[in-house]
Amino acid sequence: MQAQDSTPEKKNELDIGIGIGMDYGGIGMRGTFMPIEKLGLFASAGYNFNDVGFNAGAQWRFPKNRHAFFLTGMYGYNAVLIVNEGIEDKGTYYGVSLGGGYQLHVGKKRNYWNWELLVPIRNSNFHDDYDTLEKLGANPGDFFPVTFSVGFHFKLNGQRFE
Repeated sequence: MQAQDSTPEKKNELDIGIGIGMDYGGIGMRGTFMPIEKLGLFASAGYNFNDVGFNAGAQWRFPKNRHAFFLTGMYGYNAVLIVNEGIEDKGTYYGVSLGGGYQLHVGKKRNYWNWELLVPIRNSNFHDDYDTLEKLGANPGDFFPVTFSVGFHFKLNGQRFE
């Protein structure tokens, strides 16, 4: 007689989030699909004050009840230059970004708040354009080596807290 596995089958989880930050395309939306409990695959689109910003990536979560820390990596928009002083110039730049964050699940449906720190690895085109604008006397502004994002996600299906 063969023993049957009593572990319930995990459903694939899907959620939609709205937020601010690179992993939301600027100010936008992000969809996350979890094919297994700890792995989230996501894509986002939003307005980044120059154009539509797109990103896609993955998160590896370390869940503990209603809390989850995670590591993330993505490819997509990770810098914007906008100059309006005498020299009109705008640009959206794409590359890899790495980071980590924290999720706080709320309610029985497991909707959650998402906070994240990202380190954008900006490409040489961004740095060359930034330096050129400075040499021309424009002020392209400061850029930060780390960015922050926040969003709220709504579960469309998946595990519930009981």
